[in-house]
Amino acid sequence: MLANALAHKHNLPAPQYNHANDFIGGPKDAVVYTQIPRLVSSHSIPPLFTPLLVKLSVCQFPKYIVLIRDIRASLVSNYRKWQDRYAVDFSEFLRGDPAGKKFNSDIWWSIRFLNAWGQFQRHSKSKVLVVRYEQLLQNTVVELERINQFIELALTEQNILHGVEAASKQEMLSKADPERPPGEVNKKGVNVTSYFKSPDKRYFAEVCQTFLKYDFGYDYQQWL
Repeated sequence: MLANALAHKHNLPAPQYNHANDFIGGPKDAVVYTQIPRLVSSHSIPPLFTPLLVKLSVCQFPKYIVLIRDIRASLVSNYRKWQDRYAVDFSEFLRGDPAGKKFNSDIWWSIRFLNAWGQFQRHSKSKVLVVRYEQLLQNTVVELERINQFIELALTEQNILHGVEAASKQEMLSKADPERPPGEVNKKGVNVTSYFKSPDKRYFAEVCQTFLKYDFGYDYQQWL
């Protein structure tokens, strides 16, 4: 959505693929359009020493937008996309691999991610804007405007509305990158709770209560 909004504002071709790397690439990707603000996308976890660097003013950090989602929904989404490669049932996947070698993302990765960004935000609130996935779905234009204001993109309402319209599921599916595995666009709704058996729910709640220090407003002791 953001990439399409930027293309609309700067009279540039729409993103080639749904990942929009030509507008918002990875840290090592070449810059395609030098006339737009440099935006970088990453799934990285900040190093543990980052808050110390912030506190001591050793480094100047850019602004970060951290998109978060209910961990339960994130786990189910990851499992559905990669379950053929994982070749385990959901209960085993849920227990995860603390060493981080068996799955590309699991409950332990999620906890490390949230704890690290939560700590970073605590030390540098002006540098981090947290966007909740659920709010982005419910109030898309409002959340995009928050992002627009935070990183000063100067997008107009018309730009943002165009970005939303151009990023529908149908459009996203039509722009799938053939070099990437399928499944990045969810074609239908999923009942997340149905994946968790009663022991899984207890395990998940206990792990979050013990190890998750920054829940960002999600209540992981309750189930809908």
